[in-house]
Formats: sequence, structure tokens, C-alpha cells
Amino acid sequence: MKPRNILLATGLPLALLSIIALARPDVLRSDHVDMPAPTLSAGQARPANWATPIDPQLRLYRMGPNLYRSALPDSGDLSTLHAQGIHTVINFYQRNDDWLDGSELTAIHEPLHADRVTDTDVIRVLRAIRASQQQGGVLIHCKHGQNRTGLMAAMYRMVFDGWSREQALAEMLEGGFGDGELMTDAVGYLNRVDVAAVRAAIDGGSCSTSVLALCHVSDWWRHQSSEIDQQVAQLED
Repeated sequence: MKPRNILLATGLPLALLSIIALARPDVLRSDHVDMPAPTLSAGQARPANWATPIDPQLRLYRMGPNLYRSALPDSGDLSTLHAQGIHTVINFYQRNDDWLDGSELTAIHEPLHADRVTDTDVIRVLRAIRASQQQGGVLIHCKHGQNRTGLMAAMYRMVFDGWSREQALAEMLEGGFGDGELMTDAVGYLNRVDVAAVRAAIDGGSCSTSVLALCHVSDWWRHQSSEIDQQVAQLED
């Protein structure tokens, strides 16, 4: 096959797959979000397994031995974070964590939009959390510590801690992280996500639960490009 024909044979499928992937079929959009009913009655104590408050003003909570969540910290909070044994900070806010400049903490930037979070995003973030926990405590945060942070915290609860969807949503909405009405984007995703599929993708080393996700299309194209290069090289020999 001539090089031009090879490119045509692979280029058309690639163009179609790229259009589908860019349409973001893995974004779980919904015009209506069903908000769950409250689980705690007035005056009822928060469950013991919910995140423990450390600094309510910062919305800093301890989710477990090596995982914390908060709103956007600043350099004045470094001593508090050091005291908790935090080694890595994973930031979902659009802006970089400049307040970490000069500190010994490791910064990971995973900017997200709460209304466009995909399974691919969740899988990538959960893997980053797990890998970072091998080095010490991990803090996840966005700007307000509600939507994006709440979504990832709830997914961690379900995927790694074995919580039910109802348990994870209850902690997110009633755990003291802010007004639940401001977390509708997170609730919309959590209502529809296939937790078992996300867990299977993480365990199986896949980048997403959807074969049409952009990461899968990119992987396919890299494989095809390698084969094209090999075929062209053989024709030129």
C-alpha cells in the first residue's frame, strides 16, 4: 500500500473518532439533578466515620490516616498542614498553588470544571491520590472545598473505602463543607456514575470507562501512528 493510501485508510477513522471524543460522550450531563433527602435529624451527631474537622475556617477535614480535604489554603496555613503530616497537595482549582512556592510540599495541579468532570478525570485523580499516599499525607482542595473536592472525596469513599453512594452523598452534603445547593454539579455526576466500572478501570490500568474517551482515542492514534511509520519505512527501504 502506498504511503498516501495508508494515511487515508487510517485518517478517516481517526477523524470520526476524534469528533466523537471531542463531543465528550463521557461527560455525565443532566438538566435536572435529584438532590437526596437529608439523613441527619436536628441535633443528631455526625457519624464517627465521616471526615473529622481540623480547621473549620479553612474547611480542613481529615478523611483518613493519609487523606485531607479543604478549601483553598494560603501560605499562612502551611504550619497547620505540616502539623498534619501532609506531604502532597492536589489542587483542582484553575489557578496554580503559588502559595506553595518555597515550601517542601509536593504540588500536583489537576484543574477541573465541576460541570464537566468525566470518569477519565476521576480515574486520573484517584490514581494520583493513591500514589501520593505512599509518600505521606495528601490534601485535596479546590477554591471553596465543595463541588470539585466533594466529588473526588465521595468517589474516593466509594471506590477505595467501599461506601455506598448514599453514604458518600450524605457526608458530602451534610458533613459541614458548605451549602449542599452549591454542590449540584457534584451530585449530578455522583447520581449517575458507574462506580464498579471506575473501580474496574483503575484496577485494570485503563484510562477511562468509555472506549470513546479522548484518552483512548489518543492511545489508539499513537499505536496507529507507530504502525504507519513502520509501514512507510518498509516501503522506503
